[in-house]
Amino acid sequence: MTQPNTTQPEIVINGRFLMQPVTGVQRVARELTSALDRLVAEDGLAVTLRLVCEPGAPVADLGLRATTVEYAASRWGGHVWEQLVLPGRVREGHLLCLGNTAPFASLHASRGVTVMIHDLSYRQFPGAYRLHYRMGHRIMLPSLLRRAKTILTVSEREKAMLAALRPEARGRIRVAQNGGWSCALAKADTPLPEDPAQEPGYMLFVGSLSRRKNIHGVIAVAVRLAREDGLRTLIVGGGSDILAPITGEIPADVAHLVRFTGPVTELDALGRLYRDAGCLLFPSFYEASPLPPIEAMHFGCPVVVSAIPAMTERCGTAAIYCDPHDVDDMVAAVRRVLADPVQLAAKGRLHAAHWTWRDQAARVLEAVLGQTGASLNEIARRSDPAGEGRKADGWMSAEADQQTPCPRSTEGTVSSRMAQLSTSERERA
Repeated sequence: MTQPNTTQPEIVINGRFLMQPVTGVQRVARELTSALDRLVAEDGLAVTLRLVCEPGAPVADLGLRATTVEYAASRWGGHVWEQLVLPGRVREGHLLCLGNTAPFASLHASRGVTVMIHDLSYRQFPGAYRLHYRMGHRIMLPSLLRRAKTILTVSEREKAMLAALRPEARGRIRVAQNGGWSCALAKADTPLPEDPAQEPGYMLFVGSLSRRKNIHGVIAVAVRLAREDGLRTLIVGGGSDILAPITGEIPADVAHLVRFTGPVTELDALGRLYRDAGCLLFPSFYEASPLPPIEAMHFGCPVVVSAIPAMTERCGTAAIYCDPHDVDDMVAAVRRVLADPVQLAAKGRLHAAHWTWRDQAARVLEAVLGQTGASLNEIARRSDPAGEGRKADGWMSAEADQQTPCPRSTEGTVSSRMAQLSTSERERA
């Protein structure tokens, strides 16, 4: 087994997410693990990465080059593996947990733990989740807020909510907004065979079939637009053992126009669905840093989202907003977009380029290593030292967006090492 390099800090990534069904949390964890690996491999950062996971965990598609993968065998899996087996494999490293949970033993040890708390949806919408899930997270959250060395979350809105629960933790909470479409894990421009059963121009929803996601509102809009406009709708997503079951059927007269696909986790197939959609409807009641709106924008798919704080923080002026409680308002917003999609699609492409997994990974490294002098703007400049492709406010130029399917900042090279920041730089921060 490869021994860690004790001359530089080691980050141990909790690989429990690799054995879970892929929803938003697991997508973020996979993207971040790959992005952290690329930062270290391509830019020579003085950091050692080690991914600890269960035997059989799928890691090949992560494309890891600088990360040591360590399989920790046990008769247990899942939550029990995380609590009983993982702590013994951390050794002298700093444990990075990307999926809302962490081992109690590690939290109570002297070594550092950083945990990413994506959202508090089980507190805001308890009816959307099963009892065992709500209870488990309610038991764990106080320990995370009290004992984690650093707490990561994905929006300013979530940071405010976490700080309200435990004000003394505010100074340990860092925001690292999610990236967008992954150009590293998906070949977005690779031609794919067309699906003859699904012609372009449909309304698309991507997300779990959950009350929090307003799935009943999505269905109501789909049924009405099918009846009144003949519009087809594609609903991509599924339930899970943590979500409360939902009820509802599509009326027989429009069943041929409203199609459920189940989850689509293969990124090339998902990219094709975004590309061919007439618009994305994402009227969720509660989000932290949602992926589908930004992913849709990447492919030039106009977006209609709910007018909630985290969505405006994420989507800015690149989306049309609607009242998720008002079916009439949602229908009107979709019709408005479909009547004139070109300008919104162009604005969305530019906006999507603003969100990269590389930037999020850089923020995570700052938080874990305490390199507060390496601000996101500084890292972005290192990623694109000539200033090409980004305006002063962090947006890509239209020319760069047209020429490059993925923003340059995800492919650039960090010219200086974060671990070599001078003391004066840190003090200035």
